[in-house]
Amino acid sequence: MKLEIEIDVLNAEEVLKAHKGQLMGLLTDVMMSKDKIKKKVEKAILEEMISQLSEELPKALREEYVNAIVNYHIVEDDF
Repeated sequence: MKLEIEIDVLNAEEVLKAHKGQLMGLLTDVMMSKDKIKKKVEKAILEEMISQLSEELPKALREEYVNAIVNYHIVEDDF
Protein backbone atom coordinates (compact mmCIF):
# COMPACT_ATOMS: atom_id res chain seq x y z
CA MET A 1 0.00 0.00 0.00
CA LYS A 2 1.04 3.56 -0.52
CA LEU A 3 0.28 6.83 1.24
CA GLU A 4 0.96 9.92 -0.82
CA ILE A 5 1.08 13.35 0.80
CA GLU A 6 1.05 16.42 -1.40
CA ILE A 7 2.29 19.77 -0.09
CA ASP A 8 1.48 23.03 -1.88
CA VAL A 9 3.05 25.92 0.05
CA LEU A 10 1.22 29.15 -0.67
CA ASN A 11 3.57 31.51 1.21
CA ALA A 12 7.09 30.26 0.43
CA GLU A 13 8.69 33.72 0.53
CA GLU A 14 7.22 34.39 3.97
CA VAL A 15 8.48 31.04 5.22
CA LEU A 16 11.91 31.82 3.85
CA LYS A 17 11.99 35.19 5.60
CA ALA A 18 10.63 33.80 8.88
CA HIS A 19 13.26 31.08 9.14
CA LYS A 20 16.21 33.17 7.93
CA GLY A 21 18.14 30.21 6.59
CA GLN A 22 17.13 27.58 9.13
CA LEU A 23 15.41 25.46 6.49
CA MET A 24 18.49 23.79 5.03
CA GLY A 25 20.30 26.95 4.00
CA LEU A 26 17.52 28.34 1.86
CA LEU A 27 19.09 31.79 1.92
CA THR A 28 22.26 30.67 0.15
CA ASP A 29 20.82 31.96 -3.11
CA VAL A 30 18.66 35.04 -2.55
CA MET A 31 18.16 35.44 -6.30
CA MET A 32 16.11 32.27 -6.69
CA SER A 33 12.88 32.44 -8.63
CA LYS A 34 9.61 32.13 -6.76
CA ASP A 35 9.13 28.62 -8.16
CA LYS A 36 12.56 27.51 -6.95
CA ILE A 37 11.96 29.02 -3.51
CA LYS A 38 8.59 27.29 -3.29
CA LYS A 39 10.09 23.95 -4.36
CA LYS A 40 12.90 24.21 -1.77
CA VAL A 41 10.47 25.10 1.03
CA GLU A 42 8.14 22.25 0.10
CA LYS A 43 11.03 19.78 -0.04
CA ALA A 44 12.31 20.93 3.36
CA ILE A 45 8.83 20.41 4.83
CA LEU A 46 8.56 16.94 3.32
CA GLU A 47 12.02 15.99 4.59
CA GLU A 48 11.05 17.12 8.09
CA MET A 49 7.82 15.11 7.86
CA ILE A 50 9.81 12.03 6.87
CA SER A 51 12.17 12.60 9.78
CA GLN A 52 9.29 12.82 12.23
CA LEU A 53 7.45 9.85 10.74
CA SER A 54 10.63 7.76 10.80
CA GLU A 55 10.79 8.22 14.56
CA GLU A 56 7.16 8.22 15.61
CA LEU A 57 5.42 5.82 13.23
CA PRO A 58 7.47 2.73 14.18
CA LYS A 59 6.77 3.45 17.88
CA ALA A 60 3.03 3.75 17.23
CA LEU A 61 2.99 0.58 15.14
CA ARG A 62 4.86 -1.39 17.82
CA GLU A 63 2.34 -0.22 20.41
CA GLU A 64 -0.36 -1.79 18.24
CA TYR A 65 1.72 -4.99 17.84
CA VAL A 66 2.28 -4.28 14.15
CA ASN A 67 5.53 -5.56 12.65
CA ALA A 68 6.04 -3.71 9.37
CA ILE A 69 8.62 -2.19 7.07
CA VAL A 70 7.83 1.39 6.13
CA ASN A 71 9.65 3.17 3.31
CA TYR A 72 9.69 6.92 2.80
CA HIS A 73 10.56 8.80 -0.36
CA ILE A 74 9.88 12.14 -2.00
CA VAL A 75 8.60 12.17 -5.56
CA GLU A 76 9.37 15.52 -7.13
CA ASP A 77 7.11 17.00 -9.80
CA ASP A 78 8.84 17.60 -13.12
CA PHE A 79 6.90 20.56 -14.42
